[in-house]
Amino acid sequence: MRPAAALILTALLAVPAFAQAPPPPTDAALAARMAREAELADQNRRSELLNVEVNRRNAEVEARNAEKRAAYAKAQADHQAAVAATEAEAARIAADAAAAQAAYAQAMAKWEADVKACKAGDKARCAPGG
Repeated sequence: MRPAAALILTALLAVPAFAQAPPPPTDAALAARMAREAELADQNRRSELLNVEVNRRNAEVEARNAEKRAAYAKAQADHQAAVAATEAEAARIAADAAAAQAAYAQAMAKWEADVKACKAGDKARCAPGG
């Protein structure tokens, strides 16, 4: 066999370096990998615990906020009811005042008519003792 052909045959039969099985890991490499995996597992456990605590606190804040929103809505409703009651009282007072003014104006008009009639000689319309 010619040397060139032997070289080609050897190259073809040789297993490429990337196809060879990797060497088994050393004890130190295994220990490092196990330590890294243990650290990641511990970080995940701590992260989950922190997430649980954050979610619990968020739920507490949401509950407090809901209570405050409900109290605020009740305060607004109470205020609106108080405003409506005050406005109703003001309207009643204004109506009473208008009725009193109308009654006064009517009484005054009758009195003026009686005085005018009395001065005109209608003694029945004169005030007693006058």
